[in-house]
Amino acid sequence: MSVSSVLLITPRWTRDGGVATHVMASATALAEHGVDVRVLAARIESTDPVPGVTLHHSPKLFNTQVSPAERLADALSSRPRAIHLHQFDNPEVVAFMQASAPVLISMHGYSACTSGVHYFRPGQECTRAHGLGCVPNLALRGCAHTRHPRSLPASYRKASSSLEALRRADLALSYSSAIDRHLSTNGVTRRRVIPLFTTMVPVTGSGHADRRRVVFAGRVVAPKGVDVLIRAARDVDGEFVICGDGRRLEAMRRLARRLGVGERVRFPGWLSAEELAHQLAEASVVVLPSVWPEPFGLVGIEAFAAGRPVVASSTGGVGDWLEDGVSGLCVKPADAGGLARALNELLADPARQLAMGAAGKERVTREFSQANHVAALLGAYERARGTWEAGRGQPAAKLAPS
Repeated sequence: MSVSSVLLITPRWTRDGGVATHVMASATALAEHGVDVRVLAARIESTDPVPGVTLHHSPKLFNTQVSPAERLADALSSRPRAIHLHQFDNPEVVAFMQASAPVLISMHGYSACTSGVHYFRPGQECTRAHGLGCVPNLALRGCAHTRHPRSLPASYRKASSSLEALRRADLALSYSSAIDRHLSTNGVTRRRVIPLFTTMVPVTGSGHADRRRVVFAGRVVAPKGVDVLIRAARDVDGEFVICGDGRRLEAMRRLARRLGVGERVRFPGWLSAEELAHQLAEASVVVLPSVWPEPFGLVGIEAFAAGRPVVASSTGGVGDWLEDGVSGLCVKPADAGGLARALNELLADPARQLAMGAAGKERVTREFSQANHVAALLGAYERARGTWEAGRGQPAAKLAPS
C-alpha cells in the first residue's frame, strides 16, 4: 500500500523565509498530490487554511519533562502511514512514534555538529564525525565559532542526542550532497537526498542592460559572509542590496559606512516572499558570499527561477546547483578581491548575465521542481515504511550516545 497519509512535525507553522517556509511549501505540495497531510507544531503562527492540511497544536512538544504521548497530543490518532520530522529529533520521542509508524528525519543543517556550522576556517569543511575528539578541536582549532564557550557542553549534548535520533530513524533525509556527506561521516546509513524546489513565485524584472545591481538575500550572520561582500563592494562600481535580518545587521551597516560604501549599500531588512521575488528579479547578479559550507543555498535556485545569474562561494552544497561559467561564477570563500573580480566580470556583460540566467532557469525547471520534490518524498516514505515493516515495526535497540 502506498503512503497516503503523513504526519509532519515541526517547531513552527509559519512563513519566515527559513525551514518553516520549506515545511509549509512541502506540506502544500504533498496535499495537492492527494496525500492526507497532518501537521503537529509547537507554535502555529499562520492560520490561513491550506486545502488538504490539518493542523494540530502542542505547546508541550519540546517539553522534556512530560511523556512522549503528552508531547504529541492527539497527532497519532489519525494513524499516519509515515511520520516526518523537521527540526525535532528527540531520540526518546522517535522510539515512541516508531511503535505506530516509520519515522523520517529531515536534516536541514549540521545537526550532528556541536558548533552547528561544521568548518574550521573559510573553505575548510570539517570531515570528522561527532564525538569526544571534537572537544580539543572546539578548544584549539577554532571550530566553535562562538563568543560564548560556556554554551558548548550543552551544544555537544544536543548534537549527541540529534545523532542518536538520526541513527534510530527509519530514514534520514537531506537536501544536498554536503549534508548527506555529514550524515555519512557520522555513520547514518539509512539516508536519502531529496531535491528542493523554489518556494517563491518568480516575477520578471524590468530590464538589466544599464543596471549594475548586486543582491544578497539571507540571514545577516557571520557564516553568510556579508562582511566579505561589503569589502568587495569597495572595488565594484555598482549598487548593493542586502535583504535580510540578523544579529550582525547593525555591525554590517557600520562596516559599510566605515569603508566608504554606505551610500551604495542598502539594507531593506527582512522582506516578504513577494518583496524578495521582486528584488531578485531586479538584480543584475545575485550573490552568496558564504564562508561556511552552505547546506544548500536556496536563494540560488530562487534567483535562477527569476532568470538571474549567481556568484557564490564554492563551498558546501552550492555545487549541487551552480555550474561555474554556465549559470554563474564560483569564487573562493572569504576572498573579497576574487568576489569583486567575479562581480565586475558579470556586471560589465549584460548579455552574459542573460545567458547564465537562462541556463540557471532551465536547470531549476529540470531538477528542482515541485513534482521532483514530491516524487522523491513519496519514494522516501515508501522506503522508510519498507524498512519499518521489515523490522516488524519495532524501534531500534538503544544506541549509546556519542
